[in-house]
Amino acid sequence: MKLKNLIPCLTLLIISCMNESVRYEYADGNANLYQLSETELRFVPVKPEESSTGLYSGGEPRNIPVTKAQFHELKTQFDNALDNSANHIKDRMKTSGLISMIGSSSKEQCIIKPGCAEMIEIEKTLKRMLH
Repeated sequence: MKLKNLIPCLTLLIISCMNESVRYEYADGNANLYQLSETELRFVPVKPEESSTGLYSGGEPRNIPVTKAQFHELKTQFDNALDNSANHIKDRMKTSGLISMIGSSSKEQCIIKPGCAEMIEIEKTLKRMLH
């Protein structure tokens, strides 16, 4: 393939990667699930019948609209946690957090240590947004 034919293909590939829509999922230490897209934050709480004690309830499910600034704030926090391997652990345990970044052509996931700075920051932001 000639170079002049390759450049438009590479340009198209770069543009499509830049426009890839990404969403995030976060399971907190109690296994409550938060799903973040560019337009919405969904909270899927644990029900008592799903909890290890049979008693814990994460509350009521919620769907709230998200501004571009809110999405960017959480995206940055999730990306920082995904990048900081010093706070990653191999196996999921109670009180640890599970972060998933899901793109149209990729998925990245990590488990973060209970109580690490990234976890505290993410959960503080999520609680602020939901209340």
